[in-house]
Amino acid sequence: MSSIKILIVEDELLIAKNLAGKLKKLEYTIVDIVSSGEAALQSVSSCQPDLILMDIAIKGSIDGIETAAQIKTISDVPIIYLTAYADDRTLERAASTSCYGYILKPFRVRELHATIKMALNKHQEQVLVKQSLLETGSQYSSDNDSIYRDPLTNLPNQLLLRDLFDHLLSSDSGQSSVELQGESTVLPAREPSSRAQRTQSLLDSANREEQPTNPQKFLAVLHLNLDRFQRIYDTLGNSSGDLLIQETVERLTSCIGNGGTVIRLHNDAFVILQAAVKDRQTTANFARIILERLRQPFILIEREIFLTASIGISLYPSDDTELDKLLQQANMAMRYAQEQGGNQYKFYTTTFRLVSSNDLCLETDLHYALERKELEIHYQPKVNCHSGQIVGAEALLRWAHPERGLIAPDRFITLAEESGLIETIGEWVLKHACQQAKVWHKAGLESFTIAVNISGRQFKQLDLFHKIAQILSNTNLDPNFLILELTEKILVEDVNKNIQRLNFIKKLGVQIALDDFGTGYSSLSYLQQFPFDMLKIDRCFVRNVDKNRKSAAIIQNIIQMAHDLDLKVTAEGIERQAELDCLRQYNCDELQGYLFSYPLSAQDFEALVLRSQRLPISL
Repeated sequence: MSSIKILIVEDELLIAKNLAGKLKKLEYTIVDIVSSGEAALQSVSSCQPDLILMDIAIKGSIDGIETAAQIKTISDVPIIYLTAYADDRTLERAASTSCYGYILKPFRVRELHATIKMALNKHQEQVLVKQSLLETGSQYSSDNDSIYRDPLTNLPNQLLLRDLFDHLLSSDSGQSSVELQGESTVLPAREPSSRAQRTQSLLDSANREEQPTNPQKFLAVLHLNLDRFQRIYDTLGNSSGDLLIQETVERLTSCIGNGGTVIRLHNDAFVILQAAVKDRQTTANFARIILERLRQPFILIEREIFLTASIGISLYPSDDTELDKLLQQANMAMRYAQEQGGNQYKFYTTTFRLVSSNDLCLETDLHYALERKELEIHYQPKVNCHSGQIVGAEALLRWAHPERGLIAPDRFITLAEESGLIETIGEWVLKHACQQAKVWHKAGLESFTIAVNISGRQFKQLDLFHKIAQILSNTNLDPNFLILELTEKILVEDVNKNIQRLNFIKKLGVQIALDDFGTGYSSLSYLQQFPFDMLKIDRCFVRNVDKNRKSAAIIQNIIQMAHDLDLKVTAEGIERQAELDCLRQYNCDELQGYLFSYPLSAQDFEALVLRSQRLPISL
C-alpha cells in the first residue's frame, strides 16, 4: 500500500493536513500538498503521483475541474474530486473530465479508502485495455472507442494524445515505417476500425526524425485556444456555442495535411500534432493557415460570428522529448500569444521558461505574504486643487519581500489576479484601508476620504456587495467617505450587468470613481450609463500638459464635460509646478502626484498631515 503515491490539491490547509493524516494511517504515501491548480500542474510533472485528490472549489485562476482537464493533457493519472457540495451543474462539469469518483466532505476513512481502491482498480483496467488494443492493433469496439473520443466533436481526446507520445518515446527505432501519402491522420472517432493502424502510422512517421537518413525532421506540438470564446459562448447559449465548436473543428481538420491530428483538450482548447515537419518556417506557415481559416466569419442562426485564436508551438526534439514538457511549453507560448492581443502564434523559447519559473516562485511567496505580514498599504495624498489642502488618500498596496526587497505592484498584482489571490488580498486592503480612515476621522480629519482600487476579479465576485457592507459595518466608517476605483476595462466586459452591479453597490452609500479615464475604451456613453461620482484623468495626459497643446485640449474638455455631468475630476501624476498651474486653470477638483508626496506608510502620512494640512504649493 505504501507504494501508492497521492497528490492532494486542497486550498484549506487544515482540511489538507487532516486528509493527509488519514491517508498516512491507511499506508498511502503523500507526495505533495498544493493549494492551486497551477501548483498541481507542476507537481504532477515533478512528483508523478499514482492518484490525485482534487478539491473542486480551489481558489485561483482555474478551479479543480479546469485543473483536472489540464492535467489530462499531460497525464492519465486518475483523479477523485473532493467537494462539500454536489449540485447537478458542478457534477456535470466534473463528469466531462472523466473523473474516477467523488468524496464528500467531511471525509470518512472507510469511504475514503473504498473510493481510492475502486479508482485505482478502474484505472488499471483501462490501462490494460488500451495497452492491448494498441499492441495488437485490434479494432476498437464502440464501447472502448467512447473512452478515447470527445462526444461533441468526435475528435480524439487527451487519453489518446498520451498514448501517441508514450509510443513515440518507446518505439523501436528499427521498426519499419508506414508511408502516409494521400492519407489524413485526423483520427476521427467515427472511423474506429482504423484508429490503431493510423495511430501507429503517425508514430512511425514522427519517429523517422531520429533516423540518420532524415535528421532534420520535427514533430510540432501546437496548443490552440480560441480568443474570447467564453464571452461568445455565454452570449450564444449552449446549443449555438456547441455548434460553433463543431464548425471550428471542421475548419481545423480541413487545414491538417498528411501526418497531422487534432485533439480536443477541453472547452475551446485543442492540441494539433504535425509530424515530419521540415523546419520552423513550415510550422509557422501551417499556423498562419489555421489563423486565416478561423478568421473567416462563421454563420450561425443567420448571424455572423467572428473568431480568432492564439497558438503556442513547441518542437520535438529541439525543445524537449517529453510529452508533459512539450505541452507545457506550447501552453506557455499560447498564453504569451494571448497576452500580446491574440490572433497570432508564438514559438516557445527558453525566455518563457525563465519567466514562468520566476513567476511560480513569486506566486508561491505571495500565498504566504499576508500570513507573514509582508503586505503593506501606503497612502498617497489627494489634494484640493485650489486650496492645497489634503482631502483624502488613495490606498496603494506594497509588498516588502524579505529577500527581493520592495516589489512594485505592477509586478505582483498580475500574478495575484491570475492565481485568484487578488480576491483575498483585495478584501484585506479594503478592510485595513477603511480601518485606517476611521482612525483618521477620530483624530479630527472628519471629511477625509479613502480611495481603494477594485480589481476585475474582485468586481465579479457575487458576494462583493456583502463583503463591502460587512467591512463598513465592522469599521463603522461612513460609506460616503469610501471611494471605489474601477478601470474602464473592467466595466466594458458586460456593460448591462456591470451597470446593475454598480447601482446595487451604490445603494451602500459609497462613491464610485472611473480610474485611468482616457486610456481605455473611453466611450462617452459610459459616463451617462454608469453611476459614477468622479473620474480620474490618467497621468499620460497630465505629463507635460503645459507643453502639449493636444493634451491640454483633451484635459480641458474632459473636465468641462465631467462637471456638466456633475462629476468631480481627479488628475493623477502631477510632478511639476507648471502642470499644477495648468490644472488649476482648467478648474480640476483634486490632484495626486509626486509633486505633493510619494505614497507613504500610515505613520509617515499622519506626520505629513500633522505638519500641515496645506501642502507647500504655489497658490
